[in-house]
Amino acid sequence: MAYQVTARKWRPRQFDEVVGQEHITATLKNAVHSGRIAQCYLFCGPRGVGKTTTARILAKVLNCADPRDGNPCEACDSCQSIATSTSMNVLEIDGASNNSVDDIRELREVVRYAATEGVYKIYIIDEVHMLSTSAFNALLKTLEEPPEHVVFIFATTEVQSIPDTILSRCQRFNFRRISSGQIAAHLGIIAQAEGIAVEEEALHLLASRADGALRDAESLLDQVVSLGAEVSQQAVVQVLGLVDRGLYFELLDAMREAAPARVLEIVAQAVDEGVDIEEFVYGLVELLRHLLFAKIQGGTDELDMAEDARRRCGELAAAMEVEDLLRMMQSLLDLEADIKRSVQPRFRVEIALVHLALMGRSVDVGELLRRLQSLEGAAPRPPRPAAPPPPSSGRSEQAPPPLPSGRGEQVASPAPSDLNEQAAPPPPTQQQVAVPAESNDAASAAAPSFDQVRTTWAELVNAVRAAKPPLGNFLKGAILDGLEGHVLKLSFGASDRFAMTQVIKNRESVEEIAEAKYGWRLRLEAVAKKEDQPAPQAASQPESDPTLRSVLDTFDGELV
Repeated sequence: MAYQVTARKWRPRQFDEVVGQEHITATLKNAVHSGRIAQCYLFCGPRGVGKTTTARILAKVLNCADPRDGNPCEACDSCQSIATSTSMNVLEIDGASNNSVDDIRELREVVRYAATEGVYKIYIIDEVHMLSTSAFNALLKTLEEPPEHVVFIFATTEVQSIPDTILSRCQRFNFRRISSGQIAAHLGIIAQAEGIAVEEEALHLLASRADGALRDAESLLDQVVSLGAEVSQQAVVQVLGLVDRGLYFELLDAMREAAPARVLEIVAQAVDEGVDIEEFVYGLVELLRHLLFAKIQGGTDELDMAEDARRRCGELAAAMEVEDLLRMMQSLLDLEADIKRSVQPRFRVEIALVHLALMGRSVDVGELLRRLQSLEGAAPRPPRPAAPPPPSSGRSEQAPPPLPSGRGEQVASPAPSDLNEQAAPPPPTQQQVAVPAESNDAASAAAPSFDQVRTTWAELVNAVRAAKPPLGNFLKGAILDGLEGHVLKLSFGASDRFAMTQVIKNRESVEEIAEAKYGWRLRLEAVAKKEDQPAPQAASQPESDPTLRSVLDTFDGELV
């Protein structure tokens, strides 16, 4: 027998052999078993999913002498003649070449004759959407009231082109695209039966390339088998002009690591291998889609891929964020439209991929706050300024005489009366224990009195205004509230909150000018006036959130 292509040799002969259309085959089997045969069936769906094949199986079982559980027996004369396309009771008509009204009128004349063998006379019209409007109109009456022995089966890939008057007279069955996993499994069965050595990754590449059409996948398998005895991943890539999926993984790793030089090398490698640039972008978008599904679903179990590719997808998805994947996919989808209009598609792709490699990675706000909290906890806290020593009276104000430096000299012990008069040292406080060097320097510098600061305050404001005019204007509205050691307390009215914020941000400049002009080491603290402050809020207000306050302090920000 002459060689038959795989799509014809492995065409299903029973309902149970149809791949991926169980919702249709189960319905038709039950309809035949119960005798509920419709006048007209409409099979619609994409190419290569089994529409015409299912129509032939239905024609077989309707005239089969010994149907078995809704399937044809494949042994009677009717089944044999239909299988060899010699039956006088089953007529297959191409709607594309027999689309005129005269052809339909001729069909109306012959439907009146009964079947020569079996029960039904069956008319299969493929690509029925190609019929003209006048042909559809001529067919309406026959479809509505056909002879009892006639069954029409229509097949089409463009159901939207069929008039509603025809659709309302048919039982419609929508054929689905076949999943890549089912196609790969079926190709594996064919390869095992034919004695062909195949790799799992190669089968998944063929299934992915077929885009849900089993007939296309079988044709691609024939094409790759013609290259050699083994169907390997490399053979599929070479014959079909595809891009090795490993190259896509390397490209995404380079983009994730922000390595634009490596990105350009991978693009150059793909172009040197003769890959079409549109095919290159299409494959990258498909891989990003798999990564997005794996990231959202929390695993790669649902991906129609080989085990090794599924493992690499899981590793790469764990290292990327959903927002980054969405941005990459959107950029590449826009790129597909630009490539067709670009005079230099390769350069356009290189620019887009380098841009994606250099773009900043997305960071979750909650994760950022947790990092700031951890940094805040690890960083040493600034020490509080040491409180001035409390004033005391009597002889304790005088410093004790220096100790003699001679070896033979002895120091007289204080008299008991002196011991009683001296006060016991207070217990050390936290401020006294942890005193930084800056506080020691401040203590050594002359501490002005509040009267001195108040008397010379106008001169200090003018000095600040001369150095930084905006800051001097903001400082002019401050009110002196008091001086505690080296800490000068300032207050602002409710309408001067912005001025208070600017003074707090630039208080180091004021402190430096005060030290340079008067030799004072002051630290400014500004607060709003108590009478102008709003009523206390609950702890849930943004200003009271410690996490938010830490962020504002870290970035020197303010709440607007």
